Amino acid sequence: MKFHHHIVSARLTHPFVSNTGVTTEVRQSVVEVSWQGLTGRGTARAAPDAVDACAEVLQDAASPHELRRIMGALAEAGIEPAARSAVDMALHDLLGKACGQPLHHLLGLAGMPLPPTALSIGACPDDELLSVGRSLAHWPVLKLKFTPDDDGRRVRVLRSVYEGRIRVDANGSWEPAQAVRVARELAGYDVEMLEQPVPPRDLDALRYVSEHAPLPVYADEDCHGPDDVLRLRRRVSGINVKLVKCGGLLAAQETIALARRAGLGVMLGCKLESSLGVTAMAQLGALADHLDLDGHVGLANDPFTGAEVTAGAVTLPAGPGLGVTTKQTNDGEK
Repeated sequence: MKFHHHIVSARLTHPFVSNTGVTTEVRQSVVEVSWQGLTGRGTARAAPDAVDACAEVLQDAASPHELRRIMGALAEAGIEPAARSAVDMALHDLLGKACGQPLHHLLGLAGMPLPPTALSIGACPDDELLSVGRSLAHWPVLKLKFTPDDDGRRVRVLRSVYEGRIRVDANGSWEPAQAVRVARELAGYDVEMLEQPVPPRDLDALRYVSEHAPLPVYADEDCHGPDDVLRLRRRVSGINVKLVKCGGLLAAQETIALARRAGLGVMLGCKLESSLGVTAMAQLGALADHLDLDGHVGLANDPFTGAEVTAGAVTLPAGPGLGVTTKQTNDGEK
């Protein structure tokens, strides 16, 4: 198999503000793996040198049917999860194209409904939040990004103009006692979920909030893959699974299966990224309770065409593999 990768950039229509800073542009590595005249693509916000390191392992691979062996070899080589995820996507894309079937069909998920995806709203002034809330009144689920200074007031502002479902993502903003206080405030406005209220790597703090908060708590930054599921059992109500954290679709499926056995709810998420990565995760959408797959919605010049999102409804492409095409040619290129 032949391996190639390059960098693509996409601008956001509007800057996105969270407690990690302001994002105006997304840069991603795009991996291409070719075999018997077919090309599979994957992507991740991974360091180029980490992606380069995958080439040596793929040199020894004869076909995409060796996917499990290849992914195991990449993990043993110490390749970071984001770079492994890009290769995993490309191989799954290639397998689907080799069979002439959409990936979700090969996974036995054809015909199963997908939950609606949330649309994230970053930190912004109240007047802007009111305007955004009114403009998104038709969207079934909105997700508010909170910062350490937020105390629940922004939910009150949004709720004054929006009647749909609201989730809050704190991205590890608060200490445990503060998180519980805010959670009680949020519950008064029918917030359905609080995501990662405390900084990662303090599972006792996460459990404290989960036990005292009057709404479900989901782990995000504390859940990287299958190995974290049992540690999070009885500490949270659910987990947010992302390909760049767990290392790809293969690991994501294992994480989801373990979460189900542990009695945890499952959300599938993404980063601010192109529709290539979002479409890859959407292939597993039928396995989830909740979706947070809006990472490409705010891009001004997405290089790819893939899953469509209309008022929260996610529609998977009908083409083989991931079904993603490049906008440069948009020709269903193999």
